Amino acid sequence: MKRTFSVPRIHCEGCVRTVTEALRSLAGVTAAEADAQKKTVDVVFDPSLVSEERLRQALRNVGYPVAN
Repeated sequence: MKRTFSVPRIHCEGCVRTVTEALRSLAGVTAAEADAQKKTVDVVFDPSLVSEERLRQALRNVGYPVAN
């Protein structure tokens, strides 16, 4: 499953690295790509292994709450 999250606090490459590392560390996430200009994160994950809420929580935990 692929999901795009709006993450308004992403503004630089450091943010991109933090966000993608937080998501990629979760079991069930096969890809995570953040875009600082669009302020979005595309995540490919297996919903049987990780929930959308768990992805949102991981982003909140590193200081980047999801807007949508």
